[in-house]
Amino acid sequence: MVEETKKEDTAPIQDGTVSTPQAEAPSLTVADLRNIRTIIDISSQRGAFKGVELKTVGEVFDKLDIFLKAVDAKAKAEEPANTDSPAEVKTEEK
Repeated sequence: MVEETKKEDTAPIQDGTVSTPQAEAPSLTVADLRNIRTIIDISSQRGAFKGVELKTVGEVFDKLDIFLKAVDAKAKAEEPANTDSPAEVKTEEK
């Protein structure tokens, strides 16, 4: 005779609530904003916008450009002083 083993259900007993995994919040990085600025610039050069849209597109581009320049300036100001040459140590000879 072949013995059959019964596998017990190891799932926990549910109390009627359903747990759904939460999706990650969408993120927008500074690199994404730089890409958007480039896309707007290239699109305008290729004539993708109608004349009546140019004012709005230009305003958005200018705001984005000002923001990115401020981010760059802040990052540059926060960089530690870069020393290219190591400090010279003088030793006294006796």
